[in-house]
Amino acid sequence: METTALVWILLFPLTGAAVLALGRNHLSPRLIGALGSLAVGASFAVALSALGAYRQAGAPLVQALFTWAKGSGFQVDFGLLGDPISLWWLLVVTGVGFLIHVYASEYMAEDPDVGRFFAKLNYFVFAMSLLVLADNFVGLLIGWANVGLASYLLIGFWNYKPEAAAAAKKAFLLNVIGEVGIILALVLMFMEFRSLAFADVFAGAAQADAGIVTAVGLLLLVGATAKSAQLPLFTWLPDAMQGPTPVSALMHAATMVTAGVYLMARAFPIYQASSAALAAVAWVGGLTALVGAVVATRQVDIKRVLAYSTMSQLGYMMLGAGVGAYTASLFHFFTHAFFKALLFLGAGMVAHYLHGEQDIRRMGGLGKRLPFAYWTFLIGVLAIAGAPPFAGFFSKDEILGAVLAQGHVALWLIGVLVAGLTAYYMVRLFALVFAGEPAEEHGEGHESGLAMKLPVAILALLSTVSGLIAIPGVTAVPAQFLEPAFLAYGYHVPHGGIGWPVAVVLAAAAAGALLAVRAFGPRGAGRQELLATAGSPLRGALANAFYIDDVYQKGIGGLVVGTSYVVGNGLEPHVIDGLVNGVAGGVRRIAQGLGRLHGGYVRRYTLVLFAGVAVFMIYFLLI
Repeated sequence: METTALVWILLFPLTGAAVLALGRNHLSPRLIGALGSLAVGASFAVALSALGAYRQAGAPLVQALFTWAKGSGFQVDFGLLGDPISLWWLLVVTGVGFLIHVYASEYMAEDPDVGRFFAKLNYFVFAMSLLVLADNFVGLLIGWANVGLASYLLIGFWNYKPEAAAAAKKAFLLNVIGEVGIILALVLMFMEFRSLAFADVFAGAAQADAGIVTAVGLLLLVGATAKSAQLPLFTWLPDAMQGPTPVSALMHAATMVTAGVYLMARAFPIYQASSAALAAVAWVGGLTALVGAVVATRQVDIKRVLAYSTMSQLGYMMLGAGVGAYTASLFHFFTHAFFKALLFLGAGMVAHYLHGEQDIRRMGGLGKRLPFAYWTFLIGVLAIAGAPPFAGFFSKDEILGAVLAQGHVALWLIGVLVAGLTAYYMVRLFALVFAGEPAEEHGEGHESGLAMKLPVAILALLSTVSGLIAIPGVTAVPAQFLEPAFLAYGYHVPHGGIGWPVAVVLAAAAAGALLAVRAFGPRGAGRQELLATAGSPLRGALANAFYIDDVYQKGIGGLVVGTSYVVGNGLEPHVIDGLVNGVAGGVRRIAQGLGRLHGGYVRRYTLVLFAGVAVFMIYFLLI
């Protein structure tokens, strides 16, 4: 169905970014926050309208914009597509994005650069909306690159902090690696299909050369691993916590890190045509979920715990996509957006109260001081731990049920273990922050206002009830809404059943929660152990994510720096410059020699003339 509405989803936040960037020095912080929130709220309203139009028409919404490139035998058009997958993402991106903007209007009100902050935040929503609305891989790549740029600007927002600047550069560089993978995939696509439109590529994927399809799938997975912080390109994610808390909530809940999951779901015909690429997605997701959960158990920064938690939950989503359970994967994206945004904003309320403190070893007893944060954060913990009837229970079990139903027993066992670890580290976090007695006295705290509490309350409500739209055997809203996008290419999405596998997952989560209560409750030995400076090598490895980042920094980074030193101080000045300078010196010496023959003396000219005549005479006489 042709429409002209989709472009407004992009124009509202883009216009807001431009207005706030130009007027940041002339507007009050209150007005800046209101304008930034209004721009994203308007985009959300248009997304809701587009959803209504789609349901009424019963067909995807399309909006052609312009021709991007045209040549002999090919044409690349740029347009927007409002199908179930893109609309599903848009509602979360703009809806949760709006709540985070409202929260940030108070959280960032005292920052001297609040105008610059909201301009970048609006630009971020525009970039992510462009990524999910594009109707071809060129538009997706443009949105992908803009999301990377926006994340760089937001992670490094406090650019006077060396840690923030370094984190922004790391995120940008690792995401560029992913973009190279996508660009190479696009080259192969164009060679095989002579088109980069979704409809053309997906329609021909099943009949295309198997090797090309597998290569395309694996290259797209490289892009997804970088953007969605999967193994091995995840090291930027914990460092991204250097950005303000609203940035962490927006990136980790509804936008940037879910782009890789979106790409896997959007390009599903490619993966269904290549069992090898699909298996790679499943194992990358399963192992990422496990590593993220294990590492989270030893973190002491409240936001880094949540960062590794995001990595682990994204692994669940990739695992679901890797076994073909795309609707379950997208359902977990939906519920995760609510409870992860809730947890990050709750962490922001804690840090706001403690004047920026984020070390959980210095917290404790905040349940009495921050009852609102206590109860809302608890809802987020129960939701991510998979406790019924909270949202995470339904979406996580839908993924694990599909994994087992498809016969992937090893991956299912990994998923069950991750469920237990998730409950463990989240209850540990909650106990250390809110239970017991304060580890240190921080003085009089700064209480959050209505603009921060209202979005958190809404997210707590959504974290409680959003899972009810997919009660097994009762409601199936995600499947009913999303499946037409997959059926359009003849793919029937598998679903998991109910029964003993659900009981096993619940038992694992309950065991993890009980272990954490026993270790880190008010009388738990783990509280004192956590304060100890000494630790075993294993604990050090977990706290430092198995030193993978150090391997990159000292191994790959050292190799690059060493190579640069050799090139800059040896090859370039002595070989390349030496060759160039040697040629120039030789020419100069020849010129100087010739110059002496032409010094203005007639006798030299006469000598040269007779010598030349003699040479010619000898040549002709001998020939």
